[in-house]
Amino acid sequence: MVDLTKYGHDLDVDSVNEGSGKLKPGRHNMTFCGDEIITGKNGWEAVKLYFEVEDTTINMNYSCTMAHATSDSAVSIGIESLRKIGKACGVTGALTDPSTQLLGKMVSAELIEGDNGYLEIKDNSFEPANSKTEETETASSSANDDDVPF
Repeated sequence: MVDLTKYGHDLDVDSVNEGSGKLKPGRHNMTFCGDEIITGKNGWEAVKLYFEVEDTTINMNYSCTMAHATSDSAVSIGIESLRKIGKACGVTGALTDPSTQLLGKMVSAELIEGDNGYLEIKDNSFEPANSKTEETETASSSANDDDVPF
C-alpha cells in the first residue's frame, strides 16, 4: 500500500477545478516540436508530427502516410497533407526534413472531437498561424459591424 501523505502535497480531489485548462474544439495556433516515423501493416509508414498548442502544454499529433503496399490513395493524401503543413509553416521549396525545416514554426489548425472523445487535428485544416492581434481585431471589427445603423 502506498502512503502519499509523506510527500506533504495537497491532493484533495474535491479541490480540482472542473474544466479549468481544458482545451476546447476550434481553430488553434500550434508550434511544431518534433516528428518520428511510425510503421504498421501492409508496408504502412507515416511521419508523425507533434505540435504544442499555443498558450498550453498540450501536445497534438498528426500522421501523414508516406508508404503503403496496398493503398496508393493513402500515400497521395499523406503527401498532400504534408505539403499543406509545410506551406502553412512558411517552408519554401521541397520539404525534406521536418525535424529541421519545421522546428519551432507555428501553424493554425482546427481541433475537433474525435470518435473516442478526445480532440484531434481535423484533416485539411492547416493554415498559416493567426496572430493574436489579428484575432482580436477581427473579433472587435465584427462586433462593431452590428452597430452600423443601415
